[in-house]
Amino acid sequence: MDTYIFTYETTVDAPIEEVWSFFRTAENLVKITSFPTITLHSDPETREGNTIRMKMGLGPVGSDWHSYIQEVKPHEYFVDVGVKLPFPLKSWRHTHSFVKRGDSTVMRDNVEIQSILPTSILRLALHGMFRGRADAVRRHFNRL
Repeated sequence: MDTYIFTYETTVDAPIEEVWSFFRTAENLVKITSFPTITLHSDPETREGNTIRMKMGLGPVGSDWHSYIQEVKPHEYFVDVGVKLPFPLKSWRHTHSFVKRGDSTVMRDNVEIQSILPTSILRLALHGMFRGRADAVRRHFNRL
């Protein structure tokens, strides 16, 4: 099974300290993800060694997703690895990077994923999900 690498970049008009602070808790993942819906069932803190347990919902049907926070370098990046994934995913490693660019912050999501789905379907699904999250993050920081 091949590993597909997906990258998405978002520029946020906010200082890196504020953006990093926003992503220190998975509670904000719930706020910025409209599909699928996410319900948290554990400590939401993005800290090394923590396993964040979530339920991903598709209407009345839900699947467990447990994500282990493998590595954290404050104000630079954190890595989460899927340890319990919904079908059809086989593996998931997501590096969230944050780079200061003037008064703004560039967020770079790099996902290494294995799935039984064809790459073309993965690409469409991931692009839609991350585009929606990017829009929600921009709206959040434009409100402040």
